[in-house]
Amino acid sequence: MSSTPPRLLSDPNEAWRELASAWKVDALAGEPCAALAKQQLQCFTKNLNLALIRELGRPGIVTLDAQQGTPRYAVLTALTRDTATLRAAGTEQTVTLDALAARWQGEFATIWKAPPGYTPHEMRSETLDWIAAQLASATGQPAPEGRVSFNAQLQAKLRNFQLAHGLPADGQPGPMTFMQLNRAGGADEPRLAAQP
Repeated sequence: MSSTPPRLLSDPNEAWRELASAWKVDALAGEPCAALAKQQLQCFTKNLNLALIRELGRPGIVTLDAQQGTPRYAVLTALTRDTATLRAAGTEQTVTLDALAARWQGEFATIWKAPPGYTPHEMRSETLDWIAAQLASATGQPAPEGRVSFNAQLQAKLRNFQLAHGLPADGQPGPMTFMQLNRAGGADEPRLAAQP
């Protein structure tokens, strides 16, 4: 195992394009996240710890060397107890978690599939119906019939699901909750490998 730095990307858009290729989608034209949104895929960026990244179980972009003022980017493709595998510019390299931690401050970016009817600022009935159906499926229950409302009962089910999947349990359907609902429902999405 090498501790030498992997080849890295200097352009965040190139990193998004490399990640999009794992999803087998085209994000070549223009700004990648805008291109992905047209394909019902959303970009997500947040500071996360490795435990939560493991729980999400999906490849994503890690921002390295940001504290030096010249950020570099690579796609995290595999994560074991001791190592991380990074891909950038057609190369792949496995590094120790200590080597990763020396250059990474926690910024992680990934792609997730939006549910039917999803809009970032409005909870539509089609999205609520999907959430309720996914929650029911995850617990072995039948999907509710009729229209679903975002009430205390649905929030409690969301909180329970979030707790069971290592997420902050706020009872609100945000990107990480949608990621885990997709995963629980068996969505065909790229997965973070546990073995390099």
